[in-house]
Amino acid sequence: MYADDLFTAPQVAKICSTDLKTIHNWVNRGEIKYFRTPGRHLRFRREDILEFLNKFGYPVPDNFRATRPRIVVIDSVESSSKEITRVLSEDVELEIFQDHMDALLAIGKQAPSLVLVNGTSDPAMMHVVERIATSESGVPVAVYGGGGDVERKSRKAGAAVWITEIDDKLLRRQVVDLLGTGPAR
Repeated sequence: MYADDLFTAPQVAKICSTDLKTIHNWVNRGEIKYFRTPGRHLRFRREDILEFLNKFGYPVPDNFRATRPRIVVIDSVESSSKEITRVLSEDVELEIFQDHMDALLAIGKQAPSLVLVNGTSDPAMMHVVERIATSESGVPVAVYGGGGDVERKSRKAGAAVWITEIDDKLLRRQVVDLLGTGPAR
C-alpha cells in the first residue's frame, strides 16, 4: 500500500460530494470501512472507498482511479503471456511469472487484484489455483487455455472464471467484471 492509497475523512467527503458529518455517520453505521491512526484520526483505504462507492451507486471520479489494478499472471508459455500483455498492459499493471513458486511469493508479499493462470502450462497449476482461491486474501483467480477438462479442473479448484481463449474483448470484459472497475473498452 502506498501513501496515496490512504485518505482522510475530509478527502472522502470531497470524493463523495458530501459533508464531513455524513462521513462520520457512515463510519458510525459501519457503511464504509476505515481505521484509526494512533492519534484517533480516521483513515480510509482506496479499495474500501471504491467498494463503498460501487455498493451505494456513487459515481467514481475519473482521477480517483489513479492506481491501476495489479494482476499476477502465471504462465510458462511465452506466446500466451505475450498475448496477455498485449491485451491488458494498457489497463492494468501486470507481473508475469513463468514459475508458480515465484508467483506465490510475490502474491504473499502484496496481494494483487487478480491472478490469471494458464491452465495448460503445468499439471501442478490446479493445485496453485486451489491454494490461491482458498487463501484468506480473497484474490480472485481466472484460468485460461485448454479444453473442457481444464475448465472442470479449474472450477473444482476454485477459479472464479475460466476463459476459453485470449480474445481481446472477452478477456478485457471478464477481467473488468472480476475487478469491478467499470465498463470494458
